[in-house]
Amino acid sequence: MKRLTPLLAAAGLFGTLSGGCAMAQTSSSQSFASSTTNTYSGQITGNGVAQYGLDTHALQQLTVTLHTNNPNSHMSVIKGDSTDALCLNQASPHSCTFRVESDTAYRVRVFLTREAVQRGESARFTISLEPGN
Repeated sequence: MKRLTPLLAAAGLFGTLSGGCAMAQTSSSQSFASSTTNTYSGQITGNGVAQYGLDTHALQQLTVTLHTNNPNSHMSVIKGDSTDALCLNQASPHSCTFRVESDTAYRVRVFLTREAVQRGESARFTISLEPGN
């Protein structure tokens, strides 16, 4: 895996359309070395969704972990254009391990539970990406 690419335009648009806002770190993309753990941090508020694209290598195993200050935060890892999550976890830390397939895009979404949104909660988070064998 080389990069975690923020898809902030889509996340911001989703938040705007659903009546909330999304806040996340606004740097472009970060490069990731294939032998180290790397992180990306941000914050979500209300209906906001932070979404990041993963630049991956075929047949690589990845572990994505979400560390958050709000136990009502969720992380999902989505493969390609699917609407089904490979991993959908709750509580801190969230973790998802999967093997990357050839020519397939992956993305990570961070969001709050419906109840947390109704209470007006927010969450700070850090996504850690660790390549495996």
